[in-house]
Amino acid sequence: MHPNTLITIVIAFLFSSSSIQAQRTIKREAKQPSAVEKFTAKDGTLINYKIQAPKTIEKGHNYPLVLALHGRGGSTAAAPKLSSDELRTKFPCYVMVPASTKEGNWVQSPRRTKKKQTTKAMLPAALEALDTLIKKYPIDTQRIYVTGQSMGGVGTFGAISLRPNFFAAAIPVAGGWDPSEAAKLKHIPIWVFHGDNDKVVPTKYSQDMVAALKKAGGNPKYTEFKEVGHNSWSRTYDAPETWEWLFRQRKNKNSK
Repeated sequence: MHPNTLITIVIAFLFSSSSIQAQRTIKREAKQPSAVEKFTAKDGTLINYKIQAPKTIEKGHNYPLVLALHGRGGSTAAAPKLSSDELRTKFPCYVMVPASTKEGNWVQSPRRTKKKQTTKAMLPAALEALDTLIKKYPIDTQRIYVTGQSMGGVGTFGAISLRPNFFAAAIPVAGGWDPSEAAKLKHIPIWVFHGDNDKVVPTKYSQDMVAALKKAGGNPKYTEFKEVGHNSWSRTYDAPETWEWLFRQRKNKNSK
C-alpha cells in the first residue's frame, strides 16, 4: 500500500487573459499551462501539482474543486475523466492533481500494521497548496471534494481525517482506513468503492471502514464490484452516477 513513485499526471488548464462580454457577464476561456506548479509548505516540503480550470469562467460565479489523488502507480483515473468535454460541460469545476514523491506517500495511515511507516506524508503539503488556490481562484468552499484510487483511496480517507470539516464529500476507491476514526468522519458524505477480488488492497479494509461508519451513526454508500480486482476505479469513474452524486453534495446542505 505504501507508495514510492514520482509523477506528473493529467491535462491541466489555467485562465487566459482574453475575455468576452455577454449579457453583462464576463467569461474567460481556460488554457493549458506550460509547466507543473510548485509549492513549498510551511515545513519545507516541496510538492508539485497541476490545476485544471473550468472550461469557461463566469465573473461573479464560484466553482467546485475536486482534489484527485493518484495511486502508487503514479496516475489518477479521476482527473482525465473530469477533463473530458462531456464532464467539463456538465460539471464545470477546478481539478487539483498533486504529485507524491519517491520518498513519500499521501498520508501515514493509522490502520493497524506491524510494519513501521518511514515514508514522508505529502498530503499536508497538498492541502496547504489547495488553500492558496482558494485565495487565488473563484472556488466554492462549500463544494470541495476529494477522491483517489489505491494509495489515493487511503489518501482520500486521510484528507477527511486531517480536515473533517473541510470537504463536502469523499470518494475513496480501493483504499481503506482505521475504523477507530469512524466517529469523527461519520457526518461526511462518503461513497466507498472496491473490487471483491482485490489482491493488492484487501476488500476487507473498505468493508470494515464502512461498517464502522454505520456503527458510529454515519450513512456511507458502498459499492463492491463483483469479480473485479484492484482496478475498481475504471468502473467507478466511468459511471455517470458517481459524478452526479458527488456534485450534488454541499458541505452544509448535503443530498443523497
